[in-house]
Amino acid sequence: MRLPEWRARRSETVFRAIAALTLASATAHSSATLLPNSPWWEKVTVTISGDGKPQSCRFESSLKPNAAQSCDVLGSEAAQATSPGAKDQYTRITFERRFKPGAQPDAGDLQPGETLLGGQVMALAIDPRGEVKTCKVVSESGSMRPQYGCAEATTERFEASAGTPRTAGPQREGYLTVIVYGHSEHVV
Repeated sequence: MRLPEWRARRSETVFRAIAALTLASATAHSSATLLPNSPWWEKVTVTISGDGKPQSCRFESSLKPNAAQSCDVLGSEAAQATSPGAKDQYTRITFERRFKPGAQPDAGDLQPGETLLGGQVMALAIDPRGEVKTCKVVSESGSMRPQYGCAEATTERFEASAGTPRTAGPQREGYLTVIVYGHSEHVV
């Protein structure tokens, strides 16, 4: 195997190993009330050095746009999940959730240099109390399935409709897109 092929395969392995760590951080920091009638997004980005040590973790949300938070990743787990590499090589893994009410969204757009690891779009039916009553995966992409699916989505709580449960109106529908992507860079 030539060097560029080895690097490409190693990067994908590192991306996959770190993605699970990113997911744990993402769900732990979501504390804002989720809105069922307007679009929103949340993401956690973890930067890992080539030797498997976490360098930073950042949680961001459109629900609190000026309140990015740092987050924690256990260094020993990251080190065990990755193979040794150059300390001047950094990998960023991002776990992102995007909600859109109504029509199914387009596929998640990535920036140049980012690699899609996996993603899925789930159709949600949200009752007037803000509970997710039904969830169905309507599309999947990438070679890795995010460890966040309908089982996790049905535990989410959205803002309740105005009025009593009987007068609040019909169920609301929306789509939750979950994507995991990575980006590697070499610091010179």
